[in-house]
Amino acid sequence: MMQIPQDLNNMSLSEIISEIEKKYEVEVEPLKIDGKEVKLLQIKNLEEYVTSQLENQSSKEQESVEGEIFYHLMNLPWWAKVWEPSFVLAYFMGKQPVIDSQRILEIGAGLGVVGVYAAMCGHNVTITDVDDDALLFCKANALLNGCYHVPVLKMDWRLPYYGKPFDIIIGSEVVYDRRTYDILVNFLDDTLSTGGTIFLAKNKDLKTPLFFAKLVERFKFKEKVVKLSGPEAVIEVALYAIKRKGEV
Repeated sequence: MMQIPQDLNNMSLSEIISEIEKKYEVEVEPLKIDGKEVKLLQIKNLEEYVTSQLENQSSKEQESVEGEIFYHLMNLPWWAKVWEPSFVLAYFMGKQPVIDSQRILEIGAGLGVVGVYAAMCGHNVTITDVDDDALLFCKANALLNGCYHVPVLKMDWRLPYYGKPFDIIIGSEVVYDRRTYDILVNFLDDTLSTGGTIFLAKNKDLKTPLFFAKLVERFKFKEKVVKLSGPEAVIEVALYAIKRKGEV
């Protein structure tokens, strides 16, 4: 993993891309969301890159213990894929009214599709991830789309949050790892303002009962299922609106 520069938010687009190209071949692809075009810098031939990384690791790990193999699998750039729930959450945020005083936090941003699109629609967004490589792509994509003042920050859910709380927290496919459920719920509770709302999106087929068992200890939620027509099948995306219990 590349080390994120401390002055990331002051770097130019060309400087960030030069940093990224030390490790990855990249390309810019346009995405259409509700009539708007999002220019997306991403890893070129991502599936081939992941396959080659898996093959290289497999040859090195014939004698590795299971935990080490799992560690390497989890550290592949899964964040670099644009998952279907990101389109649903981005579209949803684009339909929300823009309120100047409203602060929005994107967590587990990956390439930053949701946060960048929300910023393009006029929202005040802070984009975060824990992966240094992902943060470089997030900032590049913000700049590519004219979102020059969108802060991109490293945020680790395991660490206490002492900053100003956010009115809205958004995240796409952030509940795939059951080891993070406790710390994620704690983080959401610490980071969300009083009366605030969390919007999460995930593939409906991803079963996460343990996450929701943890979540409902402090929060209540509503679910809406959106169906997307894929090239081979219909994909169901679950969109959740989450608020603290006892708050309107």
